[in-house]
Amino acid sequence: MRKIEKSIGLIQLAAQMAVAPAVMLSFGKDSMVLASLIREALPGIGFPMPVIYHRDPWFPAKHDFADRIVRSWSMIVHDFLPWQTGVKTNEKAIELVARYNFGRREIDVPRNVCAPEEYPRRDFICGLNDWVKRPRAMLLNYPWDAIFIGHKSSDVDPFEGPVPLKYDMIKEGGVLVVFPLRDWTDGDVWDYIETNHVPVQATRYRDRAELSDRWYNNDYVHACTACIDPRSTAKEVFCPKLKRNVPNHRDVLQLKGVPAYMRKE
Repeated sequence: MRKIEKSIGLIQLAAQMAVAPAVMLSFGKDSMVLASLIREALPGIGFPMPVIYHRDPWFPAKHDFADRIVRSWSMIVHDFLPWQTGVKTNEKAIELVARYNFGRREIDVPRNVCAPEEYPRRDFICGLNDWVKRPRAMLLNYPWDAIFIGHKSSDVDPFEGPVPLKYDMIKEGGVLVVFPLRDWTDGDVWDYIETNHVPVQATRYRDRAELSDRWYNNDYVHACTACIDPRSTAKEVFCPKLKRNVPNHRDVLQLKGVPAYMRKE
């Protein structure tokens, strides 16, 4: 109860400080709890602020749940093109990253990669032609002066590992960034979902956990990254879409690091 009260108080305080607040949602479990808390903290007709939902154009079934919530909760949703696209790599994994305008700064939205062999009978995108060369746009009229994000200090990123938050709220690039769930755990989130009957995506979660099948999980993208992996030294690699060898494009943009409001542990 104390965490809920603190989160609601933080939402109300930040909303009072802002002229044009918005919330970034992915429509995962944490996002749904954040959205529910915002409705509780700021009651009114429909959803009380605009939603930013960066959705990829592929695999539309991943967005079925989000589309249902948008309709039933009367949300006004904004999406826009990234201004940079690239990859992040470490010794174990590669991520596809889209970089979006965020006030006078930027924010990276990563996608964990499911390789074609993980789902051999399902479609996949080309990391080069579909991701790196996807449409981009540099200039954006960014009208929001406060953004609510559902990140928790207890989160463990599949790529970065633990990424605890430094603050409940911080000014970044002229935008007040607010983390109402900072002190929550996954157990707190699931307890709130069950107590308050918050809808969650049945094709992504079951028994208070994520399904091992990531096909409907929009934090993951099903992609071949063979020809854009900067860790490879090969001049050519096999393309599973073209069924032949293709040149290796190891010079794709590499994006590194985590936002200033996170601690990399």
